[in-house]
Amino acid sequence: MKWMAKSMRGTAKNQLSLFYTLFGSFIVIIVLLVSINMLAYNFFSNTIKKEVILNSSLNLNSTASNYEKHIKLVRSFMLGYLFDSDTEILKSDSPMHRYDVVIRVQKTLQHNLSNTQLFLDNIIYYFRDDDFIIERDGTRNADTMFSKFYTHSTYTADFWSKEMNGDESFHIYPAAPFSSATAFRQEPLGNFMPILVKGAFDHEFAFIALLDGSKIYAAFHQPKPDSSFFIVDRNQQIIFSSDKFVLPPAALEKKGTGYSKIKDHYYFYQTGMETGYTYFEVVSDKGLTQQLHRLNLTIGTLLIISLLIGLSVSYWFSKRFHNPLANMIRSIQPLNNVSVPISKSSRIREFNLLHNTLSDLSRSKDEYQQDLQAKNNLLQQLSYMMRLKKIHGSGELLPAPIDTDGPYRLVLSQIEFKERFAAEIANAPQRAFNMYKELISAHFSSVYTNSLTFQLEKDQILSILFVKDKSTKEKPDDLDGLVQLLDKDIPYCNFTIAMSPIRHRSADFAETYQNVLDLIKQRRLGEDIQVIEEWTPQPSLMIPSPAEEQELTANLQSGCDEITIPLVNRLLEELENAGALAQQFQDFSKDVVNRTIKIMYAQNISFNNLAGGRSPYDLLKSCYTLQQYKDFFQSFLSKSAAAIQAKKSEADIITKFVTEYVEAHYGEDLSLDMIAGKIGITGSYLSTYYKEKTGTNFSDYVLSVRMRKATEMLRETDLKIQEIAALVGYYTVASFNRVFKRHTGVTPGEFRRHHQWKK
Repeated sequence: MKWMAKSMRGTAKNQLSLFYTLFGSFIVIIVLLVSINMLAYNFFSNTIKKEVILNSSLNLNSTASNYEKHIKLVRSFMLGYLFDSDTEILKSDSPMHRYDVVIRVQKTLQHNLSNTQLFLDNIIYYFRDDDFIIERDGTRNADTMFSKFYTHSTYTADFWSKEMNGDESFHIYPAAPFSSATAFRQEPLGNFMPILVKGAFDHEFAFIALLDGSKIYAAFHQPKPDSSFFIVDRNQQIIFSSDKFVLPPAALEKKGTGYSKIKDHYYFYQTGMETGYTYFEVVSDKGLTQQLHRLNLTIGTLLIISLLIGLSVSYWFSKRFHNPLANMIRSIQPLNNVSVPISKSSRIREFNLLHNTLSDLSRSKDEYQQDLQAKNNLLQQLSYMMRLKKIHGSGELLPAPIDTDGPYRLVLSQIEFKERFAAEIANAPQRAFNMYKELISAHFSSVYTNSLTFQLEKDQILSILFVKDKSTKEKPDDLDGLVQLLDKDIPYCNFTIAMSPIRHRSADFAETYQNVLDLIKQRRLGEDIQVIEEWTPQPSLMIPSPAEEQELTANLQSGCDEITIPLVNRLLEELENAGALAQQFQDFSKDVVNRTIKIMYAQNISFNNLAGGRSPYDLLKSCYTLQQYKDFFQSFLSKSAAAIQAKKSEADIITKFVTEYVEAHYGEDLSLDMIAGKIGITGSYLSTYYKEKTGTNFSDYVLSVRMRKATEMLRETDLKIQEIAALVGYYTVASFNRVFKRHTGVTPGEFRRHHQWKK
């Protein structure tokens, strides 16, 4: 034994210290990494310019997208103004006769223009025939407006008068520096892009919106050094430029997406899908060279800093690692009464001593480590989700080990109980849900031996299928068997089954779960079992349109179910034709119910009896087909209209007189002041009083009565449309056709043909 101990001491003298070994190893690694980084930098240095160009293209794409979205927002915002009821009142009567409406319009302008996100400096109501302007600060004639308050040599009163003759309903003009001219000085206002908004065939009234070009440019674009930005319309006319740089004719002809180099400048361009405008960013070649130089300097500085940090951390880590290990060795050595033979596989004496002292522990640890590593990743994902969903398991282990690279797929089943279930099945819903969970679990267990099924939400069941066979098809046939098992319960439940493709990485578990959640939302109308395996992007639906929204609200307020029910049915059919999801039908229906309830609350009408004692929202949840939605609204809107009409019949003597007079003289020239004079009150008082008592504007009520009478005549008589127009108080057929179409969505001729076809 003595000779063995002597041999150990002699061998230990030839071994290196752990500190120097670690520090030397770190230095070698650092040198290797620096060498690799230098080689990689040299290899990719030729592609840096392409990356800078790509970055410029992406920056312009983001700018173009922001401009397109904002122009679309401004278009929608201004169309809302164009079809506003106050606008219609001012157009139908001289604005100088309706000063109360003018005051209301100015207050609305001041409120809306305070929204800085619209980047609108002002919105101008322009009545050409009356030579009358309404804007946020007051009213004036056109010549005063454009020669003193918003002056520019191009955009004069004569210019806007001529532009009114065009057929474009939305047109953006080139940006220009506007100023205000006073008696003493001329003060700049800003660089504005004028926008003309009007009816395509209306040449007497228009809106002129002033979009602040400088502010929207600062918000939407991140300019590069020595760069210029331009917006060019479809006619190759520049409508905005960030500076005085001149675009060459060759660049103006560019369309689509890309870039080109002309002389010493790069021209990046992007054509918007919404407007057809082309957005340009011009970057000088000198600017790109400066960027590359700065990039080289930055990379060199970072490399030196990384090298210094790496050496410092290596030294610190080596010391921190060596000191406690040396103390541990010193504490172990007194316990070794017998010299331990040293393996010649390592020259580090500390590692050789620990190898012999802790070999048994290391061997056991390695065995457990191999087993735990194979299961850890996916189990962590599953455990996290179960904690997130507050699911308490049974405490049992999974039936088989989980390979981190093993294939798996998720199947999410959503069960929705129908009214017939509550009426005919005695079991509680949770007991029935547990039965379905066991049924699904048994089915998948018969196909996948390692499947796991558990309840995730109150109406959702998640199945994790561990696929052992690498050749398993992406779309297995085992779902057909599950569908057959559930098919007989369709009268009682709606089943939606979403299945993910086969995944091979446990790190994708959360993402895969989110994917099947999105697939569940793809359910469409129907009382059936729907199996969804692929996500289909849905187009954004503008149903109802702003005009249809206005029409629906007006008829709900007046209790005219003869119009509201066909209108809602038509909107439901539009949703079905557009391929809307079941959730989109629910959202639309809830919106209609909310509107109706708000109107009834405003008129102090109780809605508790509208749905037979049940909440209308609960009844909506029981609608699974288009016909069921139509039946619901047939009942709901009929009852709400009857309640509103009954409430109106209880009105006081003033509203009763107004209602009876309009019903009797709807074909005559009805005005608020004329009817107020018959009662002995002012028109403004009657307008406020009638709105308070009925929840409806006087003009809206007159319009609804005339349209109701017109629809009755179109359905039940053979009178000519010109005769019907005169009978309901319209002097020209054109104005009658315009109002009728805005109110019902179709022309009088189309309305008559549709109802004749039904007969």
